[in-house]
Amino acid sequence: MVFVIVTSLILVLISALLVTLHFGLDKKKVYKNLRFKHVVITGGSSGIGKAVAEEAAKLGAHVTIIGRDLTKLESAVNDISKCKSNNEQKIQYAALDITSDYSSIEKCLLSLEVDISPIFMLINCAGMCICGQFETMKIEDIKQMIDLNYFGTAYPTRYVLKGMKKRNEGVVVFVSSEAALLGIYGYSAYSAAKWAVRGLAESVLMELVGTDVRLMLAFPPDTDTPGFKAEELTKPKETKLISGSGGLQSPQSVGKKMLEDALNGKTYSVFGISGQLLATLYCSSIDSFGQVLMQILTTGFLRAVTVPIILSFHKIVRDGLIERIKTEKKAVQ
Repeated sequence: MVFVIVTSLILVLISALLVTLHFGLDKKKVYKNLRFKHVVITGGSSGIGKAVAEEAAKLGAHVTIIGRDLTKLESAVNDISKCKSNNEQKIQYAALDITSDYSSIEKCLLSLEVDISPIFMLINCAGMCICGQFETMKIEDIKQMIDLNYFGTAYPTRYVLKGMKKRNEGVVVFVSSEAALLGIYGYSAYSAAKWAVRGLAESVLMELVGTDVRLMLAFPPDTDTPGFKAEELTKPKETKLISGSGGLQSPQSVGKKMLEDALNGKTYSVFGISGQLLATLYCSSIDSFGQVLMQILTTGFLRAVTVPIILSFHKIVRDGLIERIKTEKKAVQ
């Protein structure tokens, strides 16, 4: 009897939740292609940025990539142009340091809209990571990561939102990191910047409620890019042991999925089991009924699953500390 009552209550609650979400959530705006839509990608000369630019070109978009290195930009535009689906598409680059002042960014993006068309999709791919224990990191490195990862996303987004809201259409993609979902040894300064990106994204998401402008937050895993290779050079041993357990993805697979998720109106773009697990536990913005139901039914279990994993990370850090202490003692002797 008690079982029947409890089961009935659960079904009533789930039904009530389904009705609430049906009437309370904005309908997802789905796009099948990007034909002659203007897509702007920061950090588009290599890595995930270049891969997603190629995917956008395949879908018929006018593509503008933004970066600092002219040689890389020219080479990337040549490669992206080979992916065009028709000859009327425009593929171009803009040389811009997105860590510069807001007025320079505003001027550049305005000129891009005049040259081609209003920006329909902004994909914020520019970013970098320098690893290390927080107290030993250079102050200029900490500031550089905040400037590029956070302000390099915030400033272009601030510019495009006004026009998108006025036209009542558009898509903004924030590229964060799984390091914005779980603090990891060696990623302290980087995580802070990416958590800021996540916080901005989830706040702007709520500001867009009631409009047809969409924002998606992506959490790509370790990806085989030039930026990742540079990051590897700075990783402490402990960080490599912890992050290496997740494997390495190709920029093409990450870029393709990220663009597909954005066009399908998803709020979050996650990759693999670890990404799905972390997003279920820690992402609070409402994406869909399925997401909410999954969180309700599995959060406790998933938390239990993650505890031993995190404790295994603690063991790696503890073992590293013991090893360093032994090395220091030998050096003194």
